[in-house]
Amino acid sequence: MKSYFINILIASCLLLGSAQSLFANYMRVANVSYNQAAGTVTFDIAWNNSWRIDGLGAPNHWDAGWVFVKWRECGAPVTTGWTHGLLNTTLGSHSFSSLEPTLSDGSAVGIDPAPNNTGAMLRRNATGLFPAAGFTTVTLALTNFPAAGDYDIRVFGIEMVYVPQGPYVLGGTSESYALNRNSGPVVVTSEAPLNINFYTSSYNVTLGASYPKGYDAFYCMKYEISQGQYADFLNTLDATGQAALFPNNYNSYRHNINSGGTPPNMYFSDRPDRATNYLAWTDLLSYMDWACLRPMTELEYEKACRGDGPYVGGYAWGTTDIVETLTLGAPEDGTEVNLTPGANAHYISNNLLGGDGGTGPIRVGIFATSSTTSRVATGATYYGIMEMSGNVWDQCVGVSSDPVFLNYDGQWGNGYLDANANADVPNWPYANVTIGTAGYHRTARGGGFTSSANALRVADRPYFQGISTNSRTNVYGGRGVR
Repeated sequence: MKSYFINILIASCLLLGSAQSLFANYMRVANVSYNQAAGTVTFDIAWNNSWRIDGLGAPNHWDAGWVFVKWRECGAPVTTGWTHGLLNTTLGSHSFSSLEPTLSDGSAVGIDPAPNNTGAMLRRNATGLFPAAGFTTVTLALTNFPAAGDYDIRVFGIEMVYVPQGPYVLGGTSESYALNRNSGPVVVTSEAPLNINFYTSSYNVTLGASYPKGYDAFYCMKYEISQGQYADFLNTLDATGQAALFPNNYNSYRHNINSGGTPPNMYFSDRPDRATNYLAWTDLLSYMDWACLRPMTELEYEKACRGDGPYVGGYAWGTTDIVETLTLGAPEDGTEVNLTPGANAHYISNNLLGGDGGTGPIRVGIFATSSTTSRVATGATYYGIMEMSGNVWDQCVGVSSDPVFLNYDGQWGNGYLDANANADVPNWPYANVTIGTAGYHRTARGGGFTSSANALRVADRPYFQGISTNSRTNVYGGRGVR
């Protein structure tokens, strides 16, 4: 089963009226077309292992596809950027078939109001489990689509998981530099200002009302950013952005993003399902802004892992049971599987057996199969988010006394980067700050393929300082929220 979760269908300058597709977990987009007179883009979309749960003794939650559109005029020079599509907020102007859009807090059916009408969060329109759902035709009405001209149009889809509003346990007791380690875990019951201990008993800070604490609902990417997904991101940047944001670590630690393609598809990966490593914090922020997502906070990471369950000094799947993956099926083409009995995480930096071998990240979602149905077996969080413990580190907005972090208020990206290919959303933590006990760089959570088992624990924070925001390290990746 493939698990490459961003999916692009191109109605290209060379293939007007037809399209080509890349596959996801198992999200596919096909048959992209556009109607300039109507200002609409139509496509077919499908993904596997989908669900919508309402009631049944569990919190209401579901997975969804965050879908957005970008285009550039055919024949435009490489210095020309891509335009991000804005959606009509009147639901009747669109057609969703067996899907429906929700607001980004999941509170109602709808499209986020302007200026955040930058995509559609599509979930199933009925409750149930959908292990292998077929294609659904979707038509999106755009408000800024040109009335004339020939365009290369790309439709993107990112699999997301809804994390509902509600209380959760934050912090730990024995994990490295755990939040509230000195006083013990606390229950977060609102988004009101929160006093939190973040290093030793001498270091406390109050997180303001606008700092996202995980109590309010949000959507989280189901998987870490894949290498195919990051290559597709690069392909919709201008030349300046591509030069600035290409990691250029081909074949190092299983990083397989190459720049040898043909414009406008200069970047590609022959292992598109594999988690992306070598992402600097600045790379991740640029991706989040481009995709109209945002970086998650440390608190949101713990909420997404634990849900409303009790404190357990263990891993994202809610226990202290962990088995390392050592052997992969071959070839690594998106269908590879874990062959280590009972394995539910990737860590400790051993050379992999089978497949391509070597040391580095593996396919996203690899532990979720038709025969692994429990949280422990799949390595899933309370809500079904994958690889929050292991594979690559998830970079998060840290807890710190430095205003660079305290001012973060969770605004979403708008689809565009600045002239230097940097994210430019107000109050995002871009800058390096002084390394020390009172001011930290962004933090990383959940461990990676070089980590000890302890570092994969939900509350563990061994690398909460000391990594430059523009440093590309082989174990760092990430995912976004909205």
